[in-house]
Amino acid sequence: AEVDALYRLAGAGVRVPKPYNFFEGVLLMELVCDENGDAAPRLNDVVFTPEEALQHHATLIREVVRMLAGAGVVHGDLSEFNILLAGDGPVIIDLPQAVDAAGNNHAQRMLMRDVGNLRDFFGRFAPALLATQFGAEIWELYQRGALQVDTPLSGRYERKLGAVDLGAVMREIDDARDEDAARRLRMQLS
Repeated sequence: AEVDALYRLAGAGVRVPKPYNFFEGVLLMELVCDENGDAAPRLNDVVFTPEEALQHHATLIREVVRMLAGAGVVHGDLSEFNILLAGDGPVIIDLPQAVDAAGNNHAQRMLMRDVGNLRDFFGRFAPALLATQFGAEIWELYQRGALQVDTPLSGRYERKLGAVDLGAVMREIDDARDEDAARRLRMQLS
């Protein structure tokens, strides 16, 4: 699954190590290097100026959007420990928890955690980031089908409050009860 996610993300133009070959459980991929040609450090091993933090945060938010809008994938464990700082910017690694956003009931929660981790980490260097709400903004646009890889984001989100359709909620509950009763009956007959 991790290899499939890596190929899928690389194909969508996401900044991940370039995969070269996968054969009999062995993955050959690009070595991510810093500006000196050495192995790139993880973000958690680097101290940033406020300007660098803002720049890298913006880059990574664009990559999160590219993952979701371009490949339909949520990383699921994105943090300063799973991003390398290459000579030309951040590179996302470590994809075993990556999920298909449309097919996973926890995708929203995972995306919110991923984006929150980025906010909290870079917010240590650029405190203004701590007030942003990119995760909620991204997910709302995704749910409406309005998220594109180049969608401009503000980092602001206002939760829309409205009337609850109680009838629809009750129908969902009734359907779940009926489904459970049918499942129990099938189990008794087996």
